[in-house]
Amino acid sequence: MAPVLSLLSTLTLLSTVIHSVHGYNINDPKQLLRRDGEVDTSEQLLPFIDYEAISEAADIAVSEELQRRGLLDAEEVNAKRSNSPRCSKINVRKEWRKLSTSEKKSYIKAVKCLTTKSDFGISTYSDKMYDAFTYIHEQNWFLFHGCATFPVWHRWFVWLREVTMREQCGYTGPFPYWNYTMDWKDPFASPIFSSDSETGFGSHGNVAVAEIAGATGFKVDNGAFANFRVNLPEPHFLTRNFTFWKESDPTGQYGKAFGKWFGPEQLQKTLAANTFWDFEKLMDGLEAPQSLGIHNGPHFNQNGDWSGPAWLVNNPTYYPWRSTAPNDPMFFPHHAVRTDCFRLSPPLLTPSSSMSMQFSGSGNNAPASNTSTAVAPTSST
Repeated sequence: MAPVLSLLSTLTLLSTVIHSVHGYNINDPKQLLRRDGEVDTSEQLLPFIDYEAISEAADIAVSEELQRRGLLDAEEVNAKRSNSPRCSKINVRKEWRKLSTSEKKSYIKAVKCLTTKSDFGISTYSDKMYDAFTYIHEQNWFLFHGCATFPVWHRWFVWLREVTMREQCGYTGPFPYWNYTMDWKDPFASPIFSSDSETGFGSHGNVAVAEIAGATGFKVDNGAFANFRVNLPEPHFLTRNFTFWKESDPTGQYGKAFGKWFGPEQLQKTLAANTFWDFEKLMDGLEAPQSLGIHNGPHFNQNGDWSGPAWLVNNPTYYPWRSTAPNDPMFFPHHAVRTDCFRLSPPLLTPSSSMSMQFSGSGNNAPASNTSTAVAPTSST
């Protein structure tokens, strides 16, 4: 039991650090409005992103919320809404198993293509677009984890990845998601971990590595990402450890590879949450004894790049400030499904529910009775 408790203690420590650095006062209306209403478009680094449309959409969303509070009249809001930007195309995502062989090949080719593209000056550690996503996630790690805005920020992050692959690498296929709740009984047997050199994400490999002090695991040596190099927090082979869960749960009481933590029972508990903060706690296993949640379960069951800061826990130079999770190409199919599942939660998003407009809980671990407000997205585009 000790290894499991140690793992959960690591997650608790991460959560505590997150809460301590947010510094927001959820009872201060000015802070709430600033968090929800202003979009910083001062650094328009990516030439293919319509920053003006993003800013307009954010303004409309906040205006609708201010109208709900009685702070703006309907005429002003309707005028903004009539000129709101519209999606030119709705892209439909597909579960990995539903992609054809050619679609899988095209997707993986486009992912690798990002290692050849400039990041337009985003990162200070690398000039490659692939690494830029790890850098972006790392820079925002404390602001959008362990709080109610987690799923919304990550939906944007996955969208940004999709748009970048299409604009920079010419990808035209569906963006895939991995519904790992289908694989909860034996997660690593999922076909997404195939060793096929063109269509598989591979397993954890056979060669033990420790290129980063204190961060151990196995070099991925099979599948399409065999011998794949990443650069944050320093250059190293993509690393996984699909046996780590055995050390943490030797009796398998939480299912193979912690599968019970993202199985049907945990999923239904999460979807039944009555507030966004309760949803986040169940999603990430925060304040939930003996559970890492349906999101963190796959992160923590393999102890490599994909597990983010937890992988670096034995390196005081990097922990807890550095997060390597997007180094692993599995990060995006993983989050493409989890960050959308809050849209399936009836207590939160039914049109008749006031909770459809409320985020309960912020980075300061506020009680559910305090709410900051924002409009929940209704589309993946």
